Parts: sequence; structure tokens; C-alpha cells
Amino acid sequence: MQVSTLPILVLVIFGLAWYQTTRLYRLGSLKRSERNWLSLVLAALLIWGFYVGYQSSRGVFGTADFISLMPGYWLPLVPVVVVSFMLLLAPALRRALRTLVDETPHYWLSGIHMLRILAIGSLIKASMGEFPEKFAWFVGGPDLLFGLSAVVVTIMLRQRWLDERFMLPWNLLGSLVILLPVFGLMHLFMQETLFRELFAYPMVLAPALVVPTMVMVNLMVAGRLLEKRISGPGGI
Repeated sequence: MQVSTLPILVLVIFGLAWYQTTRLYRLGSLKRSERNWLSLVLAALLIWGFYVGYQSSRGVFGTADFISLMPGYWLPLVPVVVVSFMLLLAPALRRALRTLVDETPHYWLSGIHMLRILAIGSLIKASMGEFPEKFAWFVGGPDLLFGLSAVVVTIMLRQRWLDERFMLPWNLLGSLVILLPVFGLMHLFMQETLFRELFAYPMVLAPALVVPTMVMVNLMVAGRLLEKRISGPGGI
């Protein structure tokens, strides 16, 4: 098994999300149904993460049969599809996510992306011949740079040198640095000899859970800010 900070990263991301959810509920910003739907989303994502981690630890995701299914194209989409379905199903969840963005300080929403600096681990492993090199540089590299930008952006938001107008394009950028190389160059990544290392435990938690979750956070914030910009100062 590879040594990795990914399990700790999962705990930090979901721990912070749970903390803010319960905090907003205690403050009265979230109704009980909204709190419950947010909790259900977090639980569903964690169950998915546990499932892929368990299957990967058993060696299922390292087989030639599994790799032949081209998991690079669909495995990261599973949590996105699950959350999208829940959003369509539950108006309370949509209201909750709006509140979550509106009531969370912007420097918190940028600060969470500082965790993406840990993408440097994939670059280090690639330089040691333990990880697919193209994937590390074209996906891990931009992810690392965005994480570094989050440090600067968080400081500037905290000092009020930036406002939410900057957050919209910045969050869109945060999603694109992942989406463009993953879906544009996946055919090249799959040809790498070490491609299957991407699905070894605990590394599998990155493409299957952590990266999709961070991209969804980017899109959630950008979508809400765009919604408020279109609807005017009062929002929806």
C-alpha cells in the first residue's frame, strides 16, 4: 500500500463541511430539512469513498479487466452524478447550498483549496518513477499551482483587498484546470505504463472522491455567484 495523506485529506474536507453545516444550523441559517439534505450528501460521498477505497485495497481496481473499462473517464463522474441527482430531487438541498455559499466567509471558500497544494505528492512520485508522469504534470501540476494561488487569494480576501467579484472567475479557473486536462488528455494518460497506479489504494481516493469534490466546490461557488450577479443585489 502506498503512503499517502489522502485519507487525512478526506477527513479534513468532510470534517470542515460538516462543521460549517452544523454551525449554520445552530445559527438558524439552515432549516432542519436543509441541514439533513446536506448531511445526506456528505454521507453519500463518504460511502462512495469507502467503497472505492475498499475495492481498491482488495486489488479489484488494479486488474486489466477494470482498466479496460476506461475508469479515467467515468470514475470521477460518479460522485458528480450522485450529487446532481440529489440536487434535482430536493429543492431543500438547493436552498441549503445557496445558504452555504452566502453565509460562509469567502476566504474560507478559497482557503479550502489550499489543500490542493498536496498535489505536489503526485509530482514527487512521478519524478521517482512511481506514478504516471503525464498525468502528474498535466493534472497535478495545474492543481498545485491553483492551490498556491489559493494561499494568495485567501490572504487578499481576508484583508479585503479582493471581493466576491473576483471569486467567480477564480473558481471557474479552479474547475477548468482539472476538467480540461482530464477530459482532453485522458486518452494519452491511459497509454502510460503506470496508469493503473492511479487506482491503487489510497491514491484512488483522489480521482474518485477528493478531486471531484473540490471541483464541485468550485462550481457550487461560481454558480451561486453567477446566480446572484444575474438576479441582482438581492440574489434569489
